[in-house]
Amino acid sequence: MILSYSYPFSIGRNDVNTKIFSATLSVVATLMCQGAFAEDTIYIGKAAPFTDTTTIAKNILDECKLPESQMQYLRELGEELDINVVEDEAAVSENKGKVLIVETFNAISTGNAFSGHKKQVIVKGKLLENGNEIGNFTGIRGSGGGVFGGYKSSCAVLHRCQAALAKDILNWTKQPAKDSRIGE
Repeated sequence: MILSYSYPFSIGRNDVNTKIFSATLSVVATLMCQGAFAEDTIYIGKAAPFTDTTTIAKNILDECKLPESQMQYLRELGEELDINVVEDEAAVSENKGKVLIVETFNAISTGNAFSGHKKQVIVKGKLLENGNEIGNFTGIRGSGGGVFGGYKSSCAVLHRCQAALAKDILNWTKQPAKDSRIGE
């Protein structure tokens, strides 16, 4: 994004000075915006892997794609909350800038559309800045499916938990702290 401003009056004896001043102002403003934008960028990986797949029900592992969807919700809700979340595996592996690491610690799915959903997702994560941990959290969200929950699949209800957790995580990144508990 290039910002420029043209003065309605001439600086100096001719318009060349005005054009040079305007171009210089545009370059400086652009560099300042890029620097501020890069500083506020939070890099994430492609997935929030399961910490231990032996504790997760097989149907959840096979059907719901929770590790990928958790990061998708972070990217999508980041846009809504004006937080620049960028998927960049290289930045994550190199601990470049602010890096958010998220793991899916547990996912519980009991009940069904007929008896009522009882779902819960637990995540753990940490925020690093150039490799130094500046905060960590455990997040828990549960759902019974909400309005018309009886018409939703188990995966859809678990995704509902993840969307709420993504918003919790992003709000936490504004003021990260050690050993935080977010969500419910």
